[in-house]
Amino acid sequence: MQRTESMDQLQLNKEKDPMQRERMSIRQILFDVDGPVVTFLTKTGELILLGLVYVLCCLPVVTMGAATTALYNTVGKSIRYGRGYPVREFFRAVKQYFKKSSIAGIILLAWCVGLFFLNMYAVHVELSLKTFAAKGFVILVILTLAIAAYLFPILSRFRVSVGGAFSMAFIISGQHFIVTLIHIVAFAGLVYLYIFVLPLLTLLFIPAFWMLGSNLLMERVLREYMPEPTEEDKDRWYYENWKE
Repeated sequence: MQRTESMDQLQLNKEKDPMQRERMSIRQILFDVDGPVVTFLTKTGELILLGLVYVLCCLPVVTMGAATTALYNTVGKSIRYGRGYPVREFFRAVKQYFKKSSIAGIILLAWCVGLFFLNMYAVHVELSLKTFAAKGFVILVILTLAIAAYLFPILSRFRVSVGGAFSMAFIISGQHFIVTLIHIVAFAGLVYLYIFVLPLLTLLFIPAFWMLGSNLLMERVLREYMPEPTEEDKDRWYYENWKE
């Protein structure tokens, strides 16, 4: 009789074990610090915070280039690979890349202002020149967006001059047409979202999420131009999963 009860208890415990394991699994998924839900919420919060810090750092205008380079570096290093605290890494990167990136940002901004006035001029030229001017303007805008997509990631990764970064961005944008096209289309969608849908929220919250998406595409491109890692370089975040 006692043996029968023990067997029944053992069978009952076996039936409970899968339920307990399932309950533990759900609890780990939802509440574990290293679980997917908490990790996702943490990363989302860090991206929003980085976006806010980035916008504030762009307010002086001349710092836009340095802030953009730092944002790209920080999203890759801290958000994707978990190296350091995002805000701290962001300001460290701003300081590190400040000079070259600020100069590149000012040049790019001046070029964009020039394009704006070129467009204003094209509107007032003779009718026979309008079609030609419009086509030329569109080509210049596309080239500008293509170069801008690669410029700051290049400055964050390679030791090149400002002029070398612009040249490299121009060449790579043509060699990787699909990635370039994705960036241009996504940027156009972002502009539409900002102008017609949610201006303030787009401005505050999108930059870091945009940079995360860009980083996922851009790292595969940049690795084609990076040398094999030395012993010193192997610990750098952008050499992780080097062979993948």
